[in-house]
Amino acid sequence: MTDTQTPLRDPSFMQALLDLVIPPGRDGRMPGAGSLRLEATVAADIEADDRLGPVVARGLESVRDAALARNPGGFVALSGSERLAVINGLGSKDGMLMFAIARHLYTAYYQHPRVLEALGEPARPPFPEGFEVEPTDPRLLELLQVRARR
Repeated sequence: MTDTQTPLRDPSFMQALLDLVIPPGRDGRMPGAGSLRLEATVAADIEADDRLGPVVARGLESVRDAALARNPGGFVALSGSERLAVINGLGSKDGMLMFAIARHLYTAYYQHPRVLEALGEPARPPFPEGFEVEPTDPRLLELLQVRARR
């Protein structure tokens, strides 16, 4: 990472972070988020978030600084447990950091074809083909319509 590159725009940093937020499944079925090359999408979404984007940018600067204090190689050079310790060490200071990252990461992760396949879903967007919906009892709909008229 260069001195002018932000953590959000450092692919190695972001891949390590995303794998910490959503690690690979122990059985190998679910991929880790960092292995899916979602870092640019997540970074762009975070930067476009006027409310939480600045919180994440400041928080990731803190993560980078804390990691560099532990190891000159930074966050990427740390083991998984050391990375987690860095994040946990900032917990009270940057409480919204992980929430804000997860908010944007989950959307990208659960739309990725490899994740959909691992979940047994078709590896395509739901629209325009939609999803199969089981038939329902029409009386349930009637109850909702009666409630709406009240």
